[in-house]
Amino acid sequence: MRSNARIITGCVTTLILVLLVLPVAALQVTYQIGANGTDYHAEAVVNGTDRFEFVQSGMLGERIPLSVRNVTLFQNGVNTTYTQERGGITFPKGNYSIIYDGVLSGNTFQSQLPEPGSVSIILPDRYKVDNPLLTSLQPGGSRTNRSENQTVITWDTTRYFDVRFYDANQENLLGIFAQFWLIIAVMLLLPFVFSRRRQG
Repeated sequence: MRSNARIITGCVTTLILVLLVLPVAALQVTYQIGANGTDYHAEAVVNGTDRFEFVQSGMLGERIPLSVRNVTLFQNGVNTTYTQERGGITFPKGNYSIIYDGVLSGNTFQSQLPEPGSVSIILPDRYKVDNPLLTSLQPGGSRTNRSENQTVITWDTTRYFDVRFYDANQENLLGIFAQFWLIIAVMLLLPFVFSRRRQG
């Protein structure tokens, strides 16, 4: 009985030491959406890794490389070289900061991460994500913090994200569209109401 307890204690102690010694991979990415909503600037902080991918999901869930530019890799604040590959970059294993720029279309932004990480998306003040008819935030569990000059959407741990945002023009178009259909509904209901009155 005592030998089993010693074996279990030894295994647990070894596991704890291994977990403390091994570098833990961590990922934090911040995306700043441009004022016109057609581009973004990203900064990723990675730890204990040798690769970073620029990919998004296709219609069938396939991984599609994102078109990014101005990719710069920093280690301890020093610009470092990397190897460009399809859909990402590789470098010696370590801790890095990666900055890059990309293009958006249709007020929609989505991406996949190489591992679960923390993601923040910063929208300029002209864009909103409040109206559920005009926006989409996937996956669930995001936090939204709106101030006077920006909106910050944050996921503590996610492997992907899909964000659709809108501006005042789209909100106004939704109001016009709703009024139009309300008028159509009233016009269709009036003959029914009058016929019921005549019968009654």
